[in-house]
Amino acid sequence: MPTTRFLKRLAVRAALNGLTLLIIIGVSFAIMKAAPGKPFETEKNPSPQVLAELRRKYDFTFSQYLGGILRGDFRYSYTHRDSKVSDILSDALPVSMELGALALLVAIAAGITWGMLCALFKGGWVEAMVLVIAMVGIAVPSFVLGSLLQLIFSLKFHLAPVAGWPDPVSLVLPVITLSLSYTAYITRIARSSFLENLYKDYIRTARAKGLTEARILTAHLLRNSILPVVNYLAPATASILTGTLVVEKIFNIPGMGRYFIESVFQRDFPLALGVIIVYSVFLLSLNLLADIVQSLIDPRIQLQ
Repeated sequence: MPTTRFLKRLAVRAALNGLTLLIIIGVSFAIMKAAPGKPFETEKNPSPQVLAELRRKYDFTFSQYLGGILRGDFRYSYTHRDSKVSDILSDALPVSMELGALALLVAIAAGITWGMLCALFKGGWVEAMVLVIAMVGIAVPSFVLGSLLQLIFSLKFHLAPVAGWPDPVSLVLPVITLSLSYTAYITRIARSSFLENLYKDYIRTARAKGLTEARILTAHLLRNSILPVVNYLAPATASILTGTLVVEKIFNIPGMGRYFIESVFQRDFPLALGVIIVYSVFLLSLNLLADIVQSLIDPRIQLQ
C-alpha cells in the first residue's frame, strides 16, 4: 500500500513537471519571438526572394516547434547552417556534463568534509580557516577566480595549461573555478546542519553505548544532517552539469555555455531554446530525484 501511494505521487509529480516544462517552452518561445531584430537580417540584407526561402526553411510556429520536440527534432540552427540543434547539443552537452560532474564531486566531498570539520572544531582555527575559504568562494566571481588561477598557475608557475580540452591536466583549473562557490555553499549548509544535530540526545546515547566516534559520525550524524545538502544539490546539480558560461568561456571549453551566449547575441532562437529546454529538463528531473532521495533517507518525509 505505501508503495502504491508513492507511485501515484510520483506520477502526479511527473505530470506536473511535464506541465511546467510546457509553460517554460511557451514563455521562452514568446520572448524569443518578441525580441527586437530579425535573425536573418544583417547589415547587408538578403534579397526578398532569399529572405523568403530562409524563412520557409528555418522559421516555424509554436505548434510546429512543439510537435518537432515530441519527435526529437529541435529544428536547424540559424547560425550553424545545415546543422541540427540536437546535433550541436549532443556534442556540447557531454563536455559540460563531464566538467560539471567533476566539479560537483569535488564540491560535495570538500563541502561535507569542511562542514563536518567546522562543526567538530567549532571556535578553533580550523573552522576560521575553512569559513574564510568559503567566504572567498562565495564573494569572488568565477571570472575573477578563473583569471587569477590562470595568472598564477599557468602564466607564472607553468603548472597547468591556460586553456584547452580534454587534457586531464587542463581540467584542474576549470574544475576548481567551477566547484569553489558550490563547495562554499555546501560547507555552510553542512556546518549548520551538523551543529544542529551534534549535541542531540541520539548522539549522546550512541556515545554512551560505546560506539566509536567514526561510526557515530558516519552512521548517525551524517545521515541525519545530510538532508539540507541533498535539497540544495538538486538546483546546484542542474546548474553545474549544464555548464557555466563564464568558466567555459575563460578556459575555452566547448560546452553548452558558449553556444548559449552565441545564440543570444546572434538571435539563433532554435539553439537558445534547445539549451533552455535541456537546462529545464535537468532542473525539474533533479528536483524530483532530490525529493525521492530525501524520502529514502528519512521515511518521515513523503513525496508530495
